[in-house]
Amino acid sequence: MNNDSSAWIFHKGLGEKGDYGKIGGSASNGIFQVHSRTERTIAVSHHPSGVSTTFIAPVATFSRIHAKSVIGLDVANGGLGVSVCTENKLHVWESENGEVRRLLEGHLFDVYTCRLFPSGIVVLSGGGDMQLRIWDAASGQCPVVLKGHTGAVLDTAFVDRGKNIISVSKDGTARLWNCGQSKCIATLLTVESPITSCAVTDVTRLINLPAPAEIPDDLEHGTTGKLLLLGCEEGMVHLVAVESRTVLGSFTQGASVLCVCWATPTVGVIGLNDGRLVIVDAEALVTRPLSHDSASPVETVTAFKGGVLAGRRDGICQFYNLSGSSAFQLTGSDCDPIYKIALDSSYIYTACRDGLIRKYRCSDINV
Repeated sequence: MNNDSSAWIFHKGLGEKGDYGKIGGSASNGIFQVHSRTERTIAVSHHPSGVSTTFIAPVATFSRIHAKSVIGLDVANGGLGVSVCTENKLHVWESENGEVRRLLEGHLFDVYTCRLFPSGIVVLSGGGDMQLRIWDAASGQCPVVLKGHTGAVLDTAFVDRGKNIISVSKDGTARLWNCGQSKCIATLLTVESPITSCAVTDVTRLINLPAPAEIPDDLEHGTTGKLLLLGCEEGMVHLVAVESRTVLGSFTQGASVLCVCWATPTVGVIGLNDGRLVIVDAEALVTRPLSHDSASPVETVTAFKGGVLAGRRDGICQFYNLSGSSAFQLTGSDCDPIYKIALDSSYIYTACRDGLIRKYRCSDINV
């Protein structure tokens, strides 16, 4: 970054009048102050509010993976990424350079979710055709198709290494599947609203979950100690013990839940359509506010360094610690929504409506 370069900057608290300014070099400029800058970062403070933020630029921008809005994304430490766009193109690519290796074709309608299994070489996808598909990332073959949902599949989660998976759907169900036998083992929850998002955590030795009423099916693997966090379009959040199918708690939020994740094994974070981030405490079985510094809907949340990365519909992508403070922001999107965030051991990747996948260095967020 050239020390003589300059940029416009804007600060606006929720419900407050915004402040515009111009920053450049390392000197003070009006109500904004530049404190430090490197090749990819610049730390700025806003004097009236006392807020300080470090803005982080991507180390790479992949423009040849998709031409349209990227709505699904995942990466693995093995070097592969998978993503899908609104053209319904499901691509496997190299996370090092963004080179596309495979187009996965087979879904009849739009694909809404895609993930890499923990092995990093198998892809799970789900979409508007009400199907889940499991793909060999190397060959592009799809040996497993899971059918049973009566509405579009919106999100998925892995149980341990992925012998079992969980899916949620517009049909209001969360289902547990055995991948090897292509079989639905159980319906974990049925509600009247579409279930938009799900995440699994292991609370073994942390929370005593109810024991199952019956001996689990032989096709069920690794569900002991697993707790499922579910978010619904109607604004409800549910905690479900996977092995016993027991609902531990249900909480109303007053706005649609767009995304969920586990920041720690017992602390979940949900993103709402009204811009709020809310903590779900699985030990105390309560919810509490995390942050409401923006009215822009939270499209995606991902656990990172004991807190969460949150991507919003206005293009802002921030790191929040569990106290609610936010001192780091990923740049690049020009007001285009961030639909998904994914991580490997060294990098953060974002999926954006502008069709770009941006790659950031994890170490630039120094917490």
